Amino acid sequence: MDKNIKHNILVHDKVYKSYNLKHSEIYNDFEQSRLKNLVSEIVSMFNKGKLGGKLSVLDVGAGTGNLSLKFIELGCYVTASDVSRKSLELLKSISNNKNKIDLVCIDGKDLPFDDNKFDIVCTYSVLHHIPDYLHAIREMVRVAKPGALIYIDHEASESKWNPNRFLKEYNLITKQSFFEHIWKLIKTRELFSFQFIKSAFIKIFIDRKHQREGDIHIWEDDHIEWKEVRELIKNLNCKILKEVDYLMYKPKAVKVYHKYKDICNDTKYIIFRKF
Repeated sequence: MDKNIKHNILVHDKVYKSYNLKHSEIYNDFEQSRLKNLVSEIVSMFNKGKLGGKLSVLDVGAGTGNLSLKFIELGCYVTASDVSRKSLELLKSISNNKNKIDLVCIDGKDLPFDDNKFDIVCTYSVLHHIPDYLHAIREMVRVAKPGALIYIDHEASESKWNPNRFLKEYNLITKQSFFEHIWKLIKTRELFSFQFIKSAFIKIFIDRKHQREGDIHIWEDDHIEWKEVRELIKNLNCKILKEVDYLMYKPKAVKVYHKYKDICNDTKYIIFRKF
């Protein structure tokens, strides 16, 4: 198994209880409302007007259920897959519809599912954790039925790496201060943990690109190449239905977000159909 995947398993099995608290850019009212509306739109986009209760959904990198729970609320049957077994167990415990969710632990490069199995395949904030993210997309398409929808969200857009002046302003306004960072570490009980101390040592003395949560493709010289993703989608006999670049909402930006959201972006989602 790839060392980066091993690191992802180790760290997410340790932070699963505090994951939501750590990621305020995801678990805030604005982003959760955006996601809820988009998931509802995706279900309604599915061909032949199928009811949600008849749709099979695969959530790749489900974590604690950010997408899974929203699809379940719409009556879909969800297979939640992740490298972190403890995150999946937490998801199962908080789901109010346990008969509509199946848990599958991913332990290799390929998805452990048959071809042409799911109506909707989705992933949120996951590709940048995967060493070969193009292979991951191939796998998502492989397990999707003909006519299925594939939905990828919360990955850095092209503008992230070539920001205009408005995005630079927004980043400056929303930048987390040293004291805010320390306070978050205290709230999540990470500050004096062995894992935090170990990660800090590695980042300072061994590898400056080391990330505690296993982020890989988040650097200016190593990020998701959307041109390659679009070409792959075309070659896999799929058609892009919707591609939207948006500005990541940050709670610290509550007073300025609406000023900047229409003039800059740093994040992308894409929806495409398999034929």
